[in-house]
Amino acid sequence: MDKIQYWEIELRHIKLELDNNRFQHLRHFVDQYYCYKNGYIKRTGTADWEKIVWGENEAISEGAAKTQDRKLVVKEHIVPLKRITEELKKLVVNSTTEIHHIQECIEKYLFYATISKEEDKKLRNLKLTSKMPDEFDDSSHELFQDIYARYKLAGINLVQTKTS
Repeated sequence: MDKIQYWEIELRHIKLELDNNRFQHLRHFVDQYYCYKNGYIKRTGTADWEKIVWGENEAISEGAAKTQDRKLVVKEHIVPLKRITEELKKLVVNSTTEIHHIQECIEKYLFYATISKEEDKKLRNLKLTSKMPDEFDDSSHELFQDIYARYKLAGINLVQTKTS
């Protein structure tokens, strides 16, 4: 058997959790998957979540870009983990928990941003810290399926995005 990649192991962990209706540990496995898939690894071979904070492939807000003080910024899922979990649960309901379906779901929604704590307060004030706005699911709205919808509604400008 070929040596399996660590990110593939994390996908298998996620599959096991989904197949057994266990969702409380998904954050760990999803974050681990992302780190291994993107090469955010410590010298010891373990996932390095802190590399996401200032990662060159990650979204960074204007407010976060003005500081290098880790205590003044927040690393967060662009699409909240709660929403990602809901999407993964849909796979369970539809009996489509094959690895490739899980990976497609994660790849569609799993992105990170580093924002300032002040910008995080804007999300909190709009009650958008753990959910996407209604516009995200409204096919007639310009923010339909826009992963940056929360930031746009909160007036948080990203100076670096996953696609830039």
